[in-house]
Amino acid sequence: MTLSVPRLELALTPTPILKLARLSRELGVELWVKRDDLTGLLESGNKIRKLEFLLGEASREGADTLITCGTLQSNCCRTVAAVAARLGLRAVLALKGGPPPSCDGNLLLGRLLGAEIHYCDDDAWAKMGDTLEALAARVRARGGRPFVIPESGATVEGALGYVACGEEIAQQIRHGAPDFDTIAITAFSGGSHAGLLMAGQLFGLRANVVSVPIAWEAARVREYITGVIERAASRYGLPVAPPERIDLLDGYQGVGRADVRPEELATVVDVARREGIILDPVYTAKAFGALLDVLRRDPGRLGRRVCFIHTGGIFSVFPFRSELAALLDGSAGNRLVEL
Repeated sequence: MTLSVPRLELALTPTPILKLARLSRELGVELWVKRDDLTGLLESGNKIRKLEFLLGEASREGADTLITCGTLQSNCCRTVAAVAARLGLRAVLALKGGPPPSCDGNLLLGRLLGAEIHYCDDDAWAKMGDTLEALAARVRARGGRPFVIPESGATVEGALGYVACGEEIAQQIRHGAPDFDTIAITAFSGGSHAGLLMAGQLFGLRANVVSVPIAWEAARVREYITGVIERAASRYGLPVAPPERIDLLDGYQGVGRADVRPEELATVVDVARREGIILDPVYTAKAFGALLDVLRRDPGRLGRRVCFIHTGGIFSVFPFRSELAALLDGSAGNRLVEL
């Protein structure tokens, strides 16, 4: 089945699937990673998959300005800025908080890419719908044609990016990749999880899909996933339905999406030194750490072959340079070297 939905192909795909040999030996489980951090366009990770479908709609509407919102280190905002620069569009970013003393990470890249930055205080952030509409009105007033992208591309169109990813994995399995028992992914709202579940129904992807909520409570993530699948079925006529069971690795939300604990930074260092892969402290490191915890406590829970989708975020490492340096220079860093 082919998705007959407007789409701009922007990602470098298929992204590779690699075995994590050292961790597999330790865990007694085949642990693989799909390198969706390598989708190209400034290592845009999962966001570029979502934007392929969102930008398909924007192109159909004739938009010349992309507007979105996020934290100061938002991967999605940086990706929107990169896509806009590539396509000759304008980018307007509404970012939570005031101007920092210096630009770093994704914020620096967004500015380098020419995005127009608007810093939002708590009131503006709490009324983000009104804030985005006000920015769109400014664009229209100067003759532009805005297209608003919700935070993180969390829409039905955005979820289609991971329907396409699931189709890609199914094709890779048919061409020799392992037939995974479980595919694991990080969840903020759960849109990517919803996309993979739909891909299972549309393209015969056998693996059980699990996600790790790193901010929202489990009930909210499940509700969002269910709603996305129902809306996709209604809007696009897809033969999909929410499953009776939506599998989450719950209890790893920690201090939420924007803040990072020392153990999550330790996961970044550990995986970098064991496997040569850099995780994002605020997103993928939290989920991967949760996955490792589950596999160590109950190696059979997720089956014999497990694939983690690395959704990117490498530039979020740099704002944590001080915390990482303290970890690397201290006794914990010396211990990690020996693993």
